[in-house]
Amino acid sequence: METTRGLMQGIIDFAGLFPPASLDMPKTLAAYAKYRASADQWALGRLIVPLKRIGEFERCATEHLPTGETDDSEEPWRLSALCEATGDESFEDELDAIERFNARHGEPGAGRAVIETIEIKPKDAHAIEGALELMPETLFPWFELPWQHDIRGMVAALSEMESGAKVRTGGVTPESHPSPLELARFLATCHHADVPFKATAGLHHPFRHRAESVGCDQFGFVNVFMGAALLHHGVVEQEELEMLLADTHGKHFEFTPTGVSWKARALTLGQLREARESFCTSFGSCSFDEPMNDLRSLHLLPPHAAKG
Repeated sequence: METTRGLMQGIIDFAGLFPPASLDMPKTLAAYAKYRASADQWALGRLIVPLKRIGEFERCATEHLPTGETDDSEEPWRLSALCEATGDESFEDELDAIERFNARHGEPGAGRAVIETIEIKPKDAHAIEGALELMPETLFPWFELPWQHDIRGMVAALSEMESGAKVRTGGVTPESHPSPLELARFLATCHHADVPFKATAGLHHPFRHRAESVGCDQFGFVNVFMGAALLHHGVVEQEELEMLLADTHGKHFEFTPTGVSWKARALTLGQLREARESFCTSFGSCSFDEPMNDLRSLHLLPPHAAKG
């Protein structure tokens, strides 16, 4: 179970506002508050909110946000804001709005929340460079890059900067899903440039499977993150990573008390944790219960996980 925690620690950024769940703001915030108070809170990451809806978030979140009035140690809600502009005056306006939000919610007695990361979709490497010039040190940017195209120039712009790449691993149509080759190429490009990544969409289940509701195969989060960790430590190269990402047989993925493996390509628990921290960081999902319940059904988590 400890290796499952090593893989899943803080990994799920809750995206309840987005398809296919498409919850409204009150339901999204109530769900996130519930997960923060649950025994599975250790697997929960940030709440994803479009910056254009941050005012709606503030109006609806009052009853949920910790105030620090009774317990100064209670952690603020951690947010990732989706921005719409990069490298121009409108992006500066967005950064100013984030700064004002963080100032408001850092005041004593205010609902405690902080925008820690932003997610933006740049047009090209020049837009990335312009955005990075404007970024304050207090924010970490994720740049969504197009897996359909050669991203080497865009990834090079992120290399050795405090920034990361975001890859869309699914969606509501077959065309929104990369192939195992395309995803393996994306991850290998990031790995060679020492650029961390996060994923989003389509990662509700542990292993690759057929999603009849979408009409295509979808990736499993175990495939993606164990594969990325093996790539990070040089245990597999891009060709083997492609095969791993396409593997639908959960029995090929092993969790032991001391580490994980795929077809005898193994990592220690310490290596897995290091990869998660420095390379394969998180994935956005509109469901938190589904991934956790699937792990329980596979006996990779106990029926009732201990809080902490």
